[in-house]
Amino acid sequence: MDLIKIAIMGLDEAKSLQKNCAKRGVEIILNHNEQTCNRGCSVTVEVHAKESDLNTVQEVYGHSFKKLLEGHDINPEQLNSVYDPSAQEVVCPACGHKFDPKNSECPDCGLAFG
Repeated sequence: MDLIKIAIMGLDEAKSLQKNCAKRGVEIILNHNEQTCNRGCSVTVEVHAKESDLNTVQEVYGHSFKKLLEGHDINPEQLNSVYDPSAQEVVCPACGHKFDPKNSECPDCGLAFG
């Protein structure tokens, strides 16, 4: 069985993905790699799957992500905005506040840039 690394994520999130994929008949393998994974307060693991199962894994992960966003007012364009210090005006991807990029911190929510 040829597996490919598809992600590095927190252990709890990886176990949840593994469980939800198993319900769809897709096997997910979790591995610890000293070079890519963390131990301690924030344990991370490598997530491996068959390349032929990637579409199903994406569907399962996408569904879980959408459930996390339920009830929240999310603006995907705002989240994907890029802080450009050479622009006349920038939009904070965290809160949507517009401000002068001479500030390296959003004056509304305090998100730091730079």
